[in-house]
Amino acid sequence: MFLRDLSIKRKIVYLFLPIAIIPMLLFAFISMNIYEDAFIKRSLDSMMDNNALIVNRMEGILSEAEGSATYLTLSINRIVNSNEFGGVLSNDIKFYNLISNELSYAKLIYRQIDAIAFIDTTNRLYYSDYALQNNKTGLIVSPMIETLKATTGYRQWFDMEARDFLVKDPEKKVLTLGKKIWNINSGETLGYLFVNVSEDAFRTVFAEQLAYYSIYDNQGERLIDTTTEISPDEITAFLSSDGNSDILNQGDNKVLVTQMRFDPLKWRLVSEADLDLFNQDISNIILLLIFLLITIILLEITMTLVLNQLITAPILKLKQGAEEISKGNFAFKFNMKTNDEIGMLANSFNHMGNQVDLLIKEVAGAEEKKRKYELALLQQQIKPHFLYNTLDIILKLTQMGQSKKAQMVTRRLGEYYRNSLSGGADIITIGTEIKLTEDYLSLQQTRYPDLFDFSIDLPAGLSDVKIPKLTFQPIVENAIEHGFITGLKERKIEIYARCVEDGLIEIVIEDNGVGIDQQRVTLLNEMFMSTEANNAVYSDRSFGLKNINHRLKLHCGNLSGIVVESEPDQYTRVVIKLNAKGVACD
Repeated sequence: MFLRDLSIKRKIVYLFLPIAIIPMLLFAFISMNIYEDAFIKRSLDSMMDNNALIVNRMEGILSEAEGSATYLTLSINRIVNSNEFGGVLSNDIKFYNLISNELSYAKLIYRQIDAIAFIDTTNRLYYSDYALQNNKTGLIVSPMIETLKATTGYRQWFDMEARDFLVKDPEKKVLTLGKKIWNINSGETLGYLFVNVSEDAFRTVFAEQLAYYSIYDNQGERLIDTTTEISPDEITAFLSSDGNSDILNQGDNKVLVTQMRFDPLKWRLVSEADLDLFNQDISNIILLLIFLLITIILLEITMTLVLNQLITAPILKLKQGAEEISKGNFAFKFNMKTNDEIGMLANSFNHMGNQVDLLIKEVAGAEEKKRKYELALLQQQIKPHFLYNTLDIILKLTQMGQSKKAQMVTRRLGEYYRNSLSGGADIITIGTEIKLTEDYLSLQQTRYPDLFDFSIDLPAGLSDVKIPKLTFQPIVENAIEHGFITGLKERKIEIYARCVEDGLIEIVIEDNGVGIDQQRVTLLNEMFMSTEANNAVYSDRSFGLKNINHRLKLHCGNLSGIVVESEPDQYTRVVIKLNAKGVACD
């Protein structure tokens, strides 16, 4: 009872403030101060030790390659300088097999070696793996041999790369050790030895590590990587710095990045690890965090149950009532038992609902009267306009003595008005409107027999779409009265419809008459888009188009309306956009 009549502010202060603030402050203080510096330093030391171990393993791989090169130098000399071959390279098959066997044997001894090849000075290729013979020409013309020719027999490391010669798989990168082989006895060049180390040999060194590793060359190009979470720009900036380590923010995670130089090849080993992965051994922090979280959760559950009765339940009732009012149910009444701000707000809503309900009813009645009056006025303005023109046709035919045509026109006029009445409906189908327009054009052709021709193309699927009555007739009337000048060229009126997208169609009425200047077209289109123009009093020569545009928007929604396109002495095109719900384009 004490809390029921308190303000919401005091309820929050008395119940939430001590429980919410104290645990959160305690949590923040402990999280920010306990073991943070020690944790980062320990993680960095661990990664640097791991980097040193990986560098030692990579040096071991290089040592195996160099050891195999030394071993093969001695083996090839032993075979060449044997009594059987007398220090001279031989084309004998036995000589070839002996050299190839030594290459294969060396590959078995030195397990980190991917493949070995030897090409003598006669361009005869010996290899440990059959695939190395592919594209032998590429090896012969490569700069690798030219580089070795310039050496005095020292080992030469070539860049790690993927190439299409002297490799087992052109898709994989290899690191190649090259060495010119001398005849120890004569000093003559016997050939050139190539020892390949696959990138897979280095990847195995990175396996089962907590960190991600990459190798970059001296120009900052990545040679080998497992995976990475850091963008290339950040890596480039890190490699350009003088530091050996840094902490980068990647979203919500902190990533520890280190680098260590690999001097034999001028490489740099870059490692990156999520600091959270190194947090496995800080069990006391985890236990403390779990305890705090459980405490906060229990307190939140308890307070939720209390607040559900004191604050949440009234607010939910208020929300449900507001939703009812938003749906138009202004007769809804709130029944609140509390005297706090929520109770006062509920009473205000009750009063407001009554007032709004009365106002809506008054406004709705006034708007309905206004709309009926406006539509009636518009229809009355259209009907005499067409009747006068048709009667003028009948009069002219009678004056010319064409009584039969006059009778036919009179009959057509009767049919036209009988159809246009449509049982008093203001909205008819497009099919019916097309029939009315076709009758009107036939009547006008009778009046102007050599002035124009017309065509109508209406897809069957659009015939039943609803449209305000007398939409097309004023447009074709304008085309005949203002767009055509007799004697210049054959004039045509085309009427066709198209489905633009689901729920939106266009009816186009186009003539090849005198057209409209662009300034006038711009003013017309701006007027059709303006609400003020649509509600204006129609008094100028654009009465018919403005009338149609206004009725389309009243009956079919604001997406409907008219757009005029024209080119002087070329054409005038009136596009009627119609919001047609339920129509789907094929």
